[in-house]
Parts: sequence; structure tokens; C-alpha cells
Amino acid sequence: MYYFYSRVSTVGQNASRQTETFKTQPHFDSRNLFVDKIQGNVPFLERPEASKLFDAVTSSGGNATVVVDSISRMGRNLIDILQTIELFNKNGINLKSVKEGFETLIDGKVNPTARIVVSLMGSIAEMNRLQIKEAAQEGIQVAKALGKFKGRKVGSTQSDDRLLERHNIVTKKLKKGLSVRDIVDVTGRSSATVVKVKKVLVKRGELEAPMV
Repeated sequence: MYYFYSRVSTVGQNASRQTETFKTQPHFDSRNLFVDKIQGNVPFLERPEASKLFDAVTSSGGNATVVVDSISRMGRNLIDILQTIELFNKNGINLKSVKEGFETLIDGKVNPTARIVVSLMGSIAEMNRLQIKEAAQEGIQVAKALGKFKGRKVGSTQSDDRLLERHNIVTKKLKKGLSVRDIVDVTGRSSATVVKVKKVLVKRGELEAPMV
């Protein structure tokens, strides 16, 4: 099965150029086209149409290919793109980028060329992450020296509302009946986070307590 994913940043933008690109590809079917009108910095699985796409692909029984006109449609955050590619690989989903001209899987196995490209992307992402972390630490030190940095109060905890807001995708998957392990694989969140969200939902009566 072939699925096609398009993203434009605003409602006012038109995805027709991407659609025209898809029409040049084998197996194009508009019924399998998913279009998000959302900013690229929103994680892939937190986008409405992308989430529907992933559910459809993982329910198709395997041998599925998701086609994008450019890898940038998967996200502006390189780390998120890499996590999504890894998630696709774990679920046997092939990602084909028309512009970059590569597919992540060949006959169900990781494409060596794609592995090199992804590895290079990962190295760049890690370097950027470290640079951002160092800059943040330097900023904190300067703020402390100026007496402007207070940080989090000792013993403070994240509110339940804030936890559910930050991990809305986990909430949706839990309510669909997915296991903690499956949700970790699907969303990339840690098992500790998923368990925390589950406890809050059980406490609020939005999820049944597990059988003892």
C-alpha cells in the first residue's frame, strides 16, 4: 500500500504543488492522501492528519510506503524527523522522499544509503542540540550572576492538567486501549511518562484502573 503525506504551514497555503508531485508517482490514490495545514515545528504524531495516517498505515498489515515530496514535510526539528524515521523503521514502514530521492527501506530492510543520510542528519542534530544546551547553560549562569534566575521551586511538581496538555498524543493512545509498550514505540515518549499520564487518567475516572 502507498500513502501520501503533505503539509503546508497555514490554512491559506495550497498543497496543490505537492499533490501534483504525487500524481507523477506510481500507485497514487487520492483516497490515501493526508494533508496537514499546520506549522512544521509540531511533532509529526501530534498533527491531526499525520496521526490518522500512522493509524491507517499500522493497521494495513505491513508492506506500506509513505511518500512525501520532501523530508522537510516531516518536521522542521531534525531530531523529531529522525525519531519519526526510526519509528517508521520499527513498524516496517518505508518512507520515500521524492525530492531527496531515497527510500528508508528496501524489501523490508534498512536502505544502506538512507542509513548514511540519516546518520549524517543525526550527527548534525546532536551537534545542534549540544550547542543549544551550552548556550542555555551560559545564559543561566549570566542570569544567576545578575540575580534574575530563580529556577524551579524545590519540591514543585507539574500539574495534572499541564501533564495531559503536554502529552495529548499519549492520552489519545491510552484511551484507544494501546499498551504502555506500544505507546512508547508509537510516540517515542518514555515509559515513565506514559505511566504518569495513565495514572492521572485513572485518577480522573477517564480510564479504567488495571485489574489486580
